[in-house]
Amino acid sequence: MQHSTAEKVIEDGENITEDKDDLEFYLSPDEDSSGWTQTSGPLGGIVIRMILHQGTIWASLYSGGIYELQSDDSWKQIAVGYGIPEVRAFDIVNDKNNANISYVPEMIACMAKTINNGVSWRGLCDAMIRDIDLDNFNAHTLALDPIDSKIVYVPGHTADQTSMLLVSHDQGEHWKKQYTFDKHYDFNHLSFFGSTMYLSTHDDGVFISRDKGNSWTPSNQGLSNLKTARFLNFQDKLYLLGANLQFNSRFGGKLYQRTPDDSAWEMIQGLDEVTGIWADENYLYVATWNPDSKLWVSSDGKKFTELASQGLPPGWIGEIVTYEDKIFVGPNGNGIYISKDNGNTFEEFNKGIVSIATREVHVNPNDENDIYVGTWDRLGFYWSKNAGRSYKSLATDMSVITLFPDPHDFSRVYLGGGVFFVGTVDEQGIRVEQKNKPGSATSILKSIAVDSINSDHILVGIASETAETPPGEGVWESNDGGYNWERSEGIGNFAVYSIIFHPKDPTIVYASALGEGVYKSSDGGKHFNSLSDEKLKYTYRLAMSPSDPDILVASSNLFFAQLSPQDELSGKFGGIFLSKDGGTTWRNLIDGIRNYEGDGNPDNFLGWLYNFGHMPNYENVLIDPQDADHLIVGHHGENVVETFDAGKTWNKVGAKEMVPGGVHNYAYCLGSSLSFKKLYACTCGRGLFRSLINEKGQISGAITGNIIYEPELDSHSQPNNAEEARQILLGEYNHQH
Repeated sequence: MQHSTAEKVIEDGENITEDKDDLEFYLSPDEDSSGWTQTSGPLGGIVIRMILHQGTIWASLYSGGIYELQSDDSWKQIAVGYGIPEVRAFDIVNDKNNANISYVPEMIACMAKTINNGVSWRGLCDAMIRDIDLDNFNAHTLALDPIDSKIVYVPGHTADQTSMLLVSHDQGEHWKKQYTFDKHYDFNHLSFFGSTMYLSTHDDGVFISRDKGNSWTPSNQGLSNLKTARFLNFQDKLYLLGANLQFNSRFGGKLYQRTPDDSAWEMIQGLDEVTGIWADENYLYVATWNPDSKLWVSSDGKKFTELASQGLPPGWIGEIVTYEDKIFVGPNGNGIYISKDNGNTFEEFNKGIVSIATREVHVNPNDENDIYVGTWDRLGFYWSKNAGRSYKSLATDMSVITLFPDPHDFSRVYLGGGVFFVGTVDEQGIRVEQKNKPGSATSILKSIAVDSINSDHILVGIASETAETPPGEGVWESNDGGYNWERSEGIGNFAVYSIIFHPKDPTIVYASALGEGVYKSSDGGKHFNSLSDEKLKYTYRLAMSPSDPDILVASSNLFFAQLSPQDELSGKFGGIFLSKDGGTTWRNLIDGIRNYEGDGNPDNFLGWLYNFGHMPNYENVLIDPQDADHLIVGHHGENVVETFDAGKTWNKVGAKEMVPGGVHNYAYCLGSSLSFKKLYACTCGRGLFRSLINEKGQISGAITGNIIYEPELDSHSQPNNAEEARQILLGEYNHQH
């Protein structure tokens, strides 16, 4: 990781301006209105597919839907709110015989189709799961028959991890099982080359079929490893990207060409850490990285010229498209960048793309419109003074995994990741000072807490890796502002994702260790004692009532706890736990959520309904400072849920129109103004949302964003109970999750 900005500040003490003085940063906030509003940024996100389509470009972003390039160089959302049943479209395949027809395979919603060039979409899961007599089908790729485009081939797997190839002969109206594989495979790309079908997998190399998918054989001769990603036809030769492509991540590999006798793969020499490929009529483009992002171009597919590639952000490039003498690329989580000079220089090209995965939001207690936003996707963090109408990007050469404003001075912010910094924010940008990082050299800071009385007293939670997993190094303490650290006693080798100081007595501290439980310290964090409650074992986040510090809420996240699929789906672990006596006793509030879904009995738990409140995967919790029985919870599958009676009953915030068309959307984090009147919610891939507490003390409206939800495109509402949810998944309604 590079830290040039920090090093320069330490050397000469000058302020560093991270971006140009943009007048938009000083815009006044949008007028407050009822309901949820998608803020205008941060902009960008992870591009998982980008194609040419009908004289423009379509770009699919992870958990962000599909965007179309407009004539004014902006991007328009054409999927979320227009009938698409899921937000993760891993491929986009056009019908060469009818340009208005396109198909997208989807992670948990089988696939979708448009017949009017993206004006509206329809999910095909109803017919698919009806005809194969299974609960669901997950797909990342599909292909149309090159002779008859009415024939659609879709490889994927069912809920029990059975991998198979499905085929439809009537454009997705009816389906049959064409082939069942011998074990579970993660399929990345299906492509025809001539009459032969080629199928890449995440871990098991390439399969080929010469009989339209009725039989498959491995074809891995010449590959350096079996991680394969994408195929590409350039000048009637077949190329293979041998890289790690899974969900929203890419890791580099090799580029291969199929040998003339179609028996093996030949490695292209001189290209390492290849992450993306593209070809037009004249050139083959390749993206490489580590340490720097670079584009390469070749006119013959063998000899490549390195392009200057100036201006690209650090990280991999997954997608490349050439259009109207311009090069468009998707670099890591930075959305789309464009080059207008043949790859010499690039600049950000994200107007309208609000698909950042936000992970943290902090609100200035003295100004409800003044916020810091952390993301999963991009380096640094973001600052808005107008409630998210516009942003300034800060610390853009750092990987900021967590941040925490000083409780005494919002302009002073603590930044953690693979390093530890303290920054001072002003309208010129940010001035940062690197401190010593506690823990081992490769560890990652996951949480930061600052003493409510003494800002030099800091506690941090440390994990072993960037991913949200249980292994870690507990809590560390500094009493001199981050120069020196001691490991706190009592917490084992677990990652700590939440630390809370008592606001009036900072000798009392609570911490959550994922996989180990909740701990309490009575000496300011030097020693922690387990609260020894087994049901708290998978606590991910903690919350404390602003009005009564003895009221605590502990929320579990089994998705991050790395349990077995059987345990994760059993309904017998995790929950939302409430204590009103400082952690001595706890009550599980999850039964209220299960009850509103139709069955509170863990033995009858329907694990496959995880998007409807059953799965105990919860994120942040907010406690109303005026009413401690009023809790707002960020849910890992269905946005935000709310209770006014301490968990006896729960409401889905926004009910029918929580998100356009009912698509799922994680609420990774929550934040509120000191008055608890203005709320913010982070999402997995649709940026940051803002809402208000209405005169009844309720969250009003729904997360709909800046997209008009057209009921005529999808008339089905969110389910009200488990039976309605079952009917949705089994096909009575359009498959919405």
